[in-house]
Amino acid sequence: MMTCKEIAELLLDYLDGNLPKEYCDIICQHINLCGPCLHYVESYQLTVKISRELPRTPMPHALVERLQAAWKEIQEMETREEQH
Repeated sequence: MMTCKEIAELLLDYLDGNLPKEYCDIICQHINLCGPCLHYVESYQLTVKISRELPRTPMPHALVERLQAAWKEIQEMETREEQH
């Protein structure tokens, strides 16, 4: 049987249907027997549902600029590493 921590680590793949059937069966069995994991799964699913219903808003311009600068810095570092 899997531990609660292992269930939490595999939860996204489990809910997305990206795990082999034998894993899904083990996880399903654990969730049905473990109240805290059942509540965790239910709250996770609710969080995803609510998040998907939020309105889409554009990113603030200052954040876009910071992300672009960080990305440029990463690319420059990778280029320097490749040259050495």
